[in-house]
Amino acid sequence: MSTYSARLFAVLQIFRLVAVAEGTLLPALLVLVLVRYLTGAGASAVAVIGATHGTVFTVYLLLLPLVRRALDWPWRTVGIAFIASLVPLAPWALERQFRTEIRSYAERR
Repeated sequence: MSTYSARLFAVLQIFRLVAVAEGTLLPALLVLVLVRYLTGAGASAVAVIGATHGTVFTVYLLLLPLVRRALDWPWRTVGIAFIASLVPLAPWALERQFRTEIRSYAERR
């Protein structure tokens, strides 16, 4: 595997981990916001998880074009991956597909 391929493989692995984090942080944030408004407690937790979610979401969106190019995804797949990032727990469902495609990419190189 060339240096370029190894770096791209690392980006794909990072994308997979970011997708799992995104799939976890959005529901966690929604639960914390609900608790915050029902009880009035947890403002700092909402701030921390909210900022973390925003960062992870941004990284996910920035990596999406790189992954599209590496895996030769059609725009439809990119759209599905984007929409999945907006739905709680949906990136977890796509993570299995990501893992399979990343393994296939590694075998081709």
